[in-house]
Amino acid sequence: MKRLLPLLLLLFGACTEKVEVTIVAPSSGWEVYGEDTIRVALRPSRNVSLLELMIDSAVVGADTFPGPVSSFVWNVAGLPEAGVHRVQARATSGSHEYLSSELTATVGYRSRLLLAGTGDSLWVYRPDGRRDTGFVPLAGGSPVSPRFVVGCDSVVFLSQHRLYAAAVPAAEAQLVDSVENGIYSCDVSPVSHVVAFEGYPAAVAHLFTKAGSASRVQLTHDSDFVMIDSSRFTCIANSAPVFSADGGKLAYFRKSRCLVAGDPRENETREDVFVMNSNGSNPMNLTATVDDAYFSGFTWTFDGKWVLFRAGTGQTPDAVYAANLNGRVIAGLAVSPVAMACSPTDSTLVYIGAADQNLYSAKLTWTADTLYPVAAGTDLADGTFGSYVDWVKYSGQ
Repeated sequence: MKRLLPLLLLLFGACTEKVEVTIVAPSSGWEVYGEDTIRVALRPSRNVSLLELMIDSAVVGADTFPGPVSSFVWNVAGLPEAGVHRVQARATSGSHEYLSSELTATVGYRSRLLLAGTGDSLWVYRPDGRRDTGFVPLAGGSPVSPRFVVGCDSVVFLSQHRLYAAAVPAAEAQLVDSVENGIYSCDVSPVSHVVAFEGYPAAVAHLFTKAGSASRVQLTHDSDFVMIDSSRFTCIANSAPVFSADGGKLAYFRKSRCLVAGDPRENETREDVFVMNSNGSNPMNLTATVDDAYFSGFTWTFDGKWVLFRAGTGQTPDAVYAANLNGRVIAGLAVSPVAMACSPTDSTLVYIGAADQNLYSAKLTWTADTLYPVAAGTDLADGTFGSYVDWVKYSGQ
């Protein structure tokens, strides 16, 4: 029995020896963007029967009888931007558990803001207000209505009422299209290279789309009309088209007039928010029940269920409204932005304040009849920004 004692002590010590558990940072560091690998090192590993990776205390991966280093895949694509998460590993050896130090990982920003800067410059910002870069798409062009093309490797914009495209960050701008009496606003589909714009082929503003080098397609026409309260209103202006998150619809401003002689509403003018399919079919009036107002600055919520827009009695807005596709209109944001855009990933709104031209951010929520910010708007960036902001999913990470 005496001869066996040293061997038993050796085996007992091996089963209870302390295990050092160390988490190795992903290749991108602790700001994670999509799918990345987290490695966990064990020293020693010979008696470990189970290794688990935990995110926010929940087990997301396990390895039985691991070696010195185990790898776990973590996909954050479905997690909110800038979310902070706790990462820890746990090793089981015999009846003992050993924990690594708890580390903090942040989901990186997968979207970017594109703003009109000063002069000919366009500025790219992260949603936390940190400026990424800036570029000039057309020297001397004073670009307006800038929009990232899907993939963020190029931008479309207007200059001298003509539509241009340029690679990012620097390439010679190419003319995309022009209309005899000018183009006055544009937007790009979030899922394709289709551009929508407002042009004046004659006296009435109409909406068009253009895909690559194909001919433009006219979506609205002089003869278009809509029935409002049993009266026929013929369009006299269509403007400011903005794509929905899935690229399937366009929100836009429509001005109509009753031209029917003898109608009780003869010569009455209506100004409304419309939505139609991106091929021009099935136009719907979202504000038929709203007292006449001037609507502008359209942006869609990330889920495609609501259209946000500025409203006022004139072209200077004094509030932000929202409407769903059933025509329910809610109001509750007493802000007067010169430009605004909704996040492509959550319910955040950014806007350029009319009073100081600074960039602000506000988290939104809504009930059946009220739209309101969760908290007061946060000042993201100070500076004299132009009157345009675009917020898109970003492929640069």
